[in-house]
Amino acid sequence: MGTMDNLESNSSTFMTEMKETAFIMQNVSQRSLIVMDELGRATSSSDGLAIAWSCCEYLLSLNAYTIFATHMENLSKLATIYPNVKILYFYVDIRNSRLDFKFRLNDGPKHVAHYGLLLAEVAGLPSSVIETARSITSRITEKEVNEMEVNCLNHNQIMMAYRAAQRLICLKYSNQKEEAIRQALHLLKENYIDVKL
Repeated sequence: MGTMDNLESNSSTFMTEMKETAFIMQNVSQRSLIVMDELGRATSSSDGLAIAWSCCEYLLSLNAYTIFATHMENLSKLATIYPNVKILYFYVDIRNSRLDFKFRLNDGPKHVAHYGLLLAEVAGLPSSVIETARSITSRITEKEVNEMEVNCLNHNQIMMAYRAAQRLICLKYSNQKEEAIRQALHLLKENYIDVKL
């Protein structure tokens, strides 16, 4: 896969990557051996993940033998959907924020928190840049956690309203006497206020 701009064709890194990926996708067969490294790295995280995921699914549908190298941990979820996906990782020993590459292939997914920051530090980025990046990533993570909590809260409120509506519809079409319906409505109101639905 291309890792640089192609000035001759006026193509950015991402455009070069997409052209090469398109060539692979248009010429692949069940007899192909495909090796892809870091597909989707030259665009936004969400677009890159979406492209990488859909390319994986396309290649899986063709039963083409594919080796797909990536740092996108979400792609390992493909193994829970497709039985012919095997997840492997290269072992890295991490001690005192130092990376020792062992070049040993192990089974299963591997999560290394802030691997990119560790690698940037090993590469020699100034410590002030690394510390700023750590601060930024912790704020991003905190924001994502807060958004997840808000989404859960919204989901719970929607589900509670849905359950209340279901019970109201059941009461509307029930054959119970007026007093029983009145009691059921009163109980429904209390449960809704007490968030017990």
